[in-house]
Amino acid sequence: MPRWGFRSATDVLTRGPTVTLARIADQFGVQLATIARARIDTLNRRSAPRNWEGLISEMARAHAEELELHAKKLRKMARELVESSRKS
Repeated sequence: MPRWGFRSATDVLTRGPTVTLARIADQFGVQLATIARARIDTLNRRSAPRNWEGLISEMARAHAEELELHAKKLRKMARELVESSRKS
């Protein structure tokens, strides 16, 4: 029986790591609405959290690492699917 079924393969393909505004708000310890309002360009805008550059930089590095790990999973899955299709 092949290691990869259609469902498991599409799960890996579509469940890559993401960064949401909720995740950003959580990292800053603020409400989602605070982050959302800091992003808008209107008179009702809020200021971005203080020292946001450092935390966003850390999150960007961590996200890059998550993406690299996911890319490895995708490449491995692709190799295994090609090998499996050759055996069929």
